[in-house]
Amino acid sequence: MSNISTSGSLLPAPLPVLTPAGNLDLNWFKTYFRPHFEKWIFGPIDRLVVSDDALIGFIFMSCTIDYVAGFMCGGQTHRTDYIDFIKNYFPHGRYDARGIYDSLRCGLVHMFTIKGRKYCLTHNYPAGHLKSTWDGQIVLEAGSFRDDLRDAVHRYFDMVEVDPVFSQKFVDRYNDFGFLDLNRIAIRW
Repeated sequence: MSNISTSGSLLPAPLPVLTPAGNLDLNWFKTYFRPHFEKWIFGPIDRLVVSDDALIGFIFMSCTIDYVAGFMCGGQTHRTDYIDFIKNYFPHGRYDARGIYDSLRCGLVHMFTIKGRKYCLTHNYPAGHLKSTWDGQIVLEAGSFRDDLRDAVHRYFDMVEVDPVFSQKFVDRYNDFGFLDLNRIAIRW
């Protein structure tokens, strides 16, 4: 048997850099965390939402909402945090936050179904986004939903940069749960 090596493993990313006063170092947040988040979260989403695997993109986007809602609340997420993140950061009035939670997070992520048949998922058809089908379902188009999610995440991250309460909750969540990073390993046989 030959030696096998891997290109990397998933390890916790470095803890946030804090200033001497114990506040989040915004340079670390801007130059390390935000680009890392964009690459590791939105990179795969960007590839998935235009492909035949767009369904996996919807699952990943729902998980992203849950993850970022944890930063928003500063700890373990609950139903209300997920809903509040959509209400506070997605375009106002465009989404039923509770419906997205029930249908995507609880239905699609946990049961591989659209709970309550409230939504119809599609991809590569942006003109259909948020339109109603003949049987009353609301169309979620993967690329358009991704765009609104990305904008929502950026709006939230912008608040982390300017509001000490937001940045402290970010640090609390990051310190408790972290974020993954790639690190090279070699396996000895």
